[in-house]
Amino acid sequence: MSINQEWKKKFDVLKEYIDSNSEIYIDAREISIPEHLRDKFYEFFDDIRHTFVKDFFGSLPLDVDTLCRNYNQAEKELMSRLKLERIDLPVDLISFLHNPREGMVRWLYNRLFEVIQGKIKIEDFEQIAENDLVYTTEEMYRLGYEAWAIFTIILSLEPDETCSVELDEDYKPIVGTLTEVAFGRQFNHSTKRIPEFVIHSNKLNCYVAVKAPLAKEVEGYYLPHEIPKKMLRDRTGDTSYVLDSRILFLSRLKGIDDIPVYAEIAERKIESPDTVVEFFTEDDLNNKEKISRLQIRTGIMKPKLGSNIMVMNPGEKGISGSSTEGIDIFLTGFDKDKFQPVIEKLQA
Repeated sequence: MSINQEWKKKFDVLKEYIDSNSEIYIDAREISIPEHLRDKFYEFFDDIRHTFVKDFFGSLPLDVDTLCRNYNQAEKELMSRLKLERIDLPVDLISFLHNPREGMVRWLYNRLFEVIQGKIKIEDFEQIAENDLVYTTEEMYRLGYEAWAIFTIILSLEPDETCSVELDEDYKPIVGTLTEVAFGRQFNHSTKRIPEFVIHSNKLNCYVAVKAPLAKEVEGYYLPHEIPKKMLRDRTGDTSYVLDSRILFLSRLKGIDDIPVYAEIAERKIESPDTVVEFFTEDDLNNKEKISRLQIRTGIMKPKLGSNIMVMNPGEKGISGSSTEGIDIFLTGFDKDKFQPVIEKLQA
């Protein structure tokens, strides 16, 4: 990528401001900016970051604006349909999805201070910052797509009622009041993994349990050996603040009280969801390690109606829809209609 050098001129302005105010002390271990100088300092500091991101954004290989437009529309619709107070995603992800340029500006905060502190040379900053932005944007794009796709699947079920899932005094799952959706947030328990919430699907005329666990977390739901209880006691089951790829469990329920416990880790018990949805890029489909991890998760959960891969960037390499060892592959992109096969599985 080619970054305009305007940011360097802005950096010179900040450096001159620091040099002309002896009360500002910054070295590799200490930062001291008196309060009366702080506003001006951060005005120059933020101007550098905004300028750098503005130049970088136009050369991104990803269509971030399309993702954010689709995500925000789905978020608004989901909040309205489920009568939610908010959607709670990690700060870096939600700031990126609501305003991607501002989100990227946040990511440069520490790097720019490293330059000012002399930890990295200004000549190296541009390449390091570019690499940081490319890597982080790719990761946020993936996580944002996962969130949009999960919302889209839920909306495709035509939800008309929703409940949280809690545990009673005997640690049996019961329903409660849902005010917010937070992927990975569940009622605190060290070993039980339960749905995050339940919806009533007008389309299926039944209740559906929903859980969006971390992909890597599922690989620890069932281990070939017993886990010492002291290693489990401090766990809560809440992974809502973790920035990592998630998958989706969906289960049709016979009734509102028929809530599954997907995993009881201490007892090494699994209750299979009806179906599991994972989200891949085209490159992931050719990555033997990622396919192997998916097959491990499928082997652990044994979804009754099979697993699904939704491809977020179809068409770039000309692949066609297929299946691998019973795992169905759908070239979805941002086409909502292409999520229907998952809904049709639940209708069967």
